[in-house]
Amino acid sequence: MVHQKRLSAPKHYAIDRKGLTYTTTTEGSRSPEQGIPAVIFLREVTGYAETKKEAKEIIRNGVLFRNGDRIRNIRDTIGVMDVIEIEETEETFRMLPEAEGLVFQETNDNRSAAKVTGKTVEGEEYVYHLHNGENYRTEDEYSTGATLVFNGDVEAFQIEEEGEVVILGGKHAGKVAEVKELHSRGMRPDTATVETQESEFEIMQDKLFAKGDLEVVSNE
Repeated sequence: MVHQKRLSAPKHYAIDRKGLTYTTTTEGSRSPEQGIPAVIFLREVTGYAETKKEAKEIIRNGVLFRNGDRIRNIRDTIGVMDVIEIEETEETFRMLPEAEGLVFQETNDNRSAAKVTGKTVEGEEYVYHLHNGENYRTEDEYSTGATLVFNGDVEAFQIEEEGEVVILGGKHAGKVAEVKELHSRGMRPDTATVETQESEFEIMQDKLFAKGDLEVVSNE
């Protein structure tokens, strides 16, 4: 069984680095650099479990959901923009990045959302590759870079001028910004000029997540 020493764990893990020796590694499609295993959420983030054994019991009871799907393993990864619901307490959180870690923001909006990072065609269907490592198949066509919001039907939001975005990386991670101007750079990555409450700056578009009408509060 693979363990990860606490002192070498990703810095965003909400753990006491002077405590026990090991923490649980992540599993699933989400990046371990932008996610935490379910056991960390239950034990260090919410405090609903004091031990790994207690976290396993909570998950065995089937009360923890990620984007509407029941989490079945303590190593399943919770990633950026995922919605986490705790059925027993009726709490809902959306996980956001911040400059030096991750934060769980309570929300009344339980719609899941993902950014399209690429697409392929298989027969009459498009296969969309999403930022969380998952794929979505449909006959509907969407643009790369769009945010897909799932709520029975699927609604797409584009990164566009005067629209709002969530910044996914860098020192402004987790902040909500308004897009002032989009820049096409040809062979170089496209960028955008965005404005937060504090400043205006240029950033690569692959670090932006179209907010649409999602309930997201800008990190302080």
